[in-house]
Amino acid sequence: MDSLRRTESRQCSKSESLSSYEKSTRYSSADCEKKENGSYESSVVTYTPEEGTPATDESSSETLIIPDGGLEAWTTVMGAFFGLFGAFGWINAMGIFQKYYETHQLSTLSESTISWISSLQIFFLLFSGLFIGHLFDCFGPRRLILFGTFLQVFGIMMTSISHTYFQILICQAIVAPIGSAFTFHACLSSTSTWFHRKRAMVLGIVISGSSVGGLVFPIVIRHFSNHTSYGWTMRFCGFIILSLLLIANVTVKSKNMPSGWTPLNWSTICKTFNNFNFIILTVGSFFIFLAIFSPFAYVVSDATFHGVDSTMANYLVSILNGSSIFGRIIPGLLADKFGRYNMYLLGIFFSGILTLALWIPAQSLIAIAAYAALYGFFSGTVVTLMPSCCSQISDINQIGTRVGTIFGVIGFACLSGIPICGVIIQDGSRQLQWTGMKLFCGIMILCGGLVLVFARLKLAQMKVFVKL
Repeated sequence: MDSLRRTESRQCSKSESLSSYEKSTRYSSADCEKKENGSYESSVVTYTPEEGTPATDESSSETLIIPDGGLEAWTTVMGAFFGLFGAFGWINAMGIFQKYYETHQLSTLSESTISWISSLQIFFLLFSGLFIGHLFDCFGPRRLILFGTFLQVFGIMMTSISHTYFQILICQAIVAPIGSAFTFHACLSSTSTWFHRKRAMVLGIVISGSSVGGLVFPIVIRHFSNHTSYGWTMRFCGFIILSLLLIANVTVKSKNMPSGWTPLNWSTICKTFNNFNFIILTVGSFFIFLAIFSPFAYVVSDATFHGVDSTMANYLVSILNGSSIFGRIIPGLLADKFGRYNMYLLGIFFSGILTLALWIPAQSLIAIAAYAALYGFFSGTVVTLMPSCCSQISDINQIGTRVGTIFGVIGFACLSGIPICGVIIQDGSRQLQWTGMKLFCGIMILCGGLVLVFARLKLAQMKVFVKL
């Protein structure tokens, strides 16, 4: 069987020799499309496991077949979509809770103090990937998603009976997002194992589930909070999330066989940084994620400061997440054609420029809503394509650990970014404070973009007009 696969790989490879750039940026020596006996397309991919680069010597490589389709693959996509709907989508509704707590049970606290609830949610969602990625490689997705489902729903139910800042912080900002993290990372890593050529598109579809959740949950919360208590609103959302995550438990599978338990030590984590391209991607993404989620947390408060009715302002979170649905699917489709790094950079620079050029002068509902729609689209591109770019420079057997590691690092950026914005805003009583926060967000996003321009040029050996 191994010899047959190697033969197929040689037969399907292009007769012309690959340039050194192509060898450094492509996973496969051949992408073979099979239609025999009604079978689906598949990619025969040759890897060098030690380095995560294409093999040049067959004796030192292993050949893996990635389906790029089929019933199990698309069932996993469907389950992962619902998994992120419930896991990440719940956290994307953070703007609603930021404003609600400011005017209700935590009204005596400052915006900066309350913002720790939002920042800790994102931090634990992303930072936990440092360990969950390794657990995924060891055990596969099934146990992780089951445990994550229990922990997230338990945290939300406990939040429904919480009254003090400390109680809400523990339940909503720590317990529930750790549960979300198990589902989030297991779903993303599982999807990546089924697709190669279509990976950016498929990850865009999966991650768009979080945008759908960010669109739906604010509307549900607003509707039920007007007709029932805060506690029952939270419980109802908990039951919705439980039903969504049950679908993920049944359908999400990994193409890779679990390797079995191996202890996670710091040498294993540090080993993921033996690739300079991965280091540059991590540093650039750190600057970007220092600010990318701040508009989600503060757009409602900014609108009410400028005189927008609070009812209408609350819909801005839904606009952000609604446009983000398209921003996570369409660029994913284009990324597989024009290059993942190329589309990633496009989303980064548009996000930064829009924040500086449109959000700073925006003071009316129409202007802020226009910013929310455009920023939601391009920031969705950034969040979607970061793991795709990471997968592109990683060996398939290390995808879980590599993606988990980069999420773990940028988790610290998310932990500090939103509170930093809260400190800049202070009491939010002056225009200059809000302008300073927006300047910080735009500049950090653009700084990260400049770092990734260097990463992209290095990978392409200083070539500009190439697919990467």
